[in-house]
Amino acid sequence: MEGAGADGRVRVFARVRPRGAGEDPCLPPAAEAVEAARAIRVSGDGDALERVLAGRPLDGVAAPGSVREFCFDGVFAGDAGQQEVFAQVGLPVLQDFLRGINGTIFAYGQTGSGKTHSLLHQGPPSECAGLLPRLVASLFLHVSRDAESAYAVEVAAVQVYNEQVDDLLHPGLQDGAGQGLAVHNGGAVPGLTWLACQQPCEMLEAFSRARSGLVYAETRMNKASSRSHAVFQIRATRRAREGGAAVEEGGERARRIECTRSRLCVVDLAGSERAAAINKSLLALGNVVSALAARIGEGRTA
Repeated sequence: MEGAGADGRVRVFARVRPRGAGEDPCLPPAAEAVEAARAIRVSGDGDALERVLAGRPLDGVAAPGSVREFCFDGVFAGDAGQQEVFAQVGLPVLQDFLRGINGTIFAYGQTGSGKTHSLLHQGPPSECAGLLPRLVASLFLHVSRDAESAYAVEVAAVQVYNEQVDDLLHPGLQDGAGQGLAVHNGGAVPGLTWLACQQPCEMLEAFSRARSGLVYAETRMNKASSRSHAVFQIRATRRAREGGAAVEEGGERARRIECTRSRLCVVDLAGSERAAAINKSLLALGNVVSALAARIGEGRTA
């Protein structure tokens, strides 16, 4: 999972998926979290197993495989809870978002690695709720407690498949409307459906409807959800309830109230598979992240 802070730096976190029910408990885990070192330790035993299955002799592969470590801004072991992930990954981005700073959180990895569970799962039980529902709950909790400001909150959702952008909240999606939208500079999508939300339940219902659009796309348009990128967006406008700077406009005294608008995106990326379009888009994303890292490393603003 990745997110960008107020300093513009992309922060990278790794989460180890728990061992599945169908996996051999006798085999050592392919990866384990070393939380003190903020690293993931990966064993080479998986490669040795593949060589044995390919019929190669045991000589030279019976010994433990090589071990490599990869460092991150933070790591989560297989028993880490959803709340722990949100506290480290989601909450800092939400706090910046409420200050008027755009933010993005996305998860990537192979199909079945737990990306959608970490990001979108809504429970029950509530402790299993993923990052997006927790962002929604925290956002409206903050809005309810901020008596000095008035908020307008909107949501949108799109699917990107084979370089085509579809509006997942368009009322005519099942009839083919809202598909093949254009993306302008800065990520703006003209004609995208934005729904105003007054309560967290309204926003969660909208995101559930967007996810059902992904399922619909799988059956009707042959767009499997694991083969498309889903982008869920929250846009908030905040203004002071009272006050504002007094200004002269056309000879009359008026009061100007400043507004702060920001956008938060949560992206469930397609699994890294053998589909060429998926790998092409993930490669492009990797190039963007590398470019940002290089610019910041050189002391420039990303």
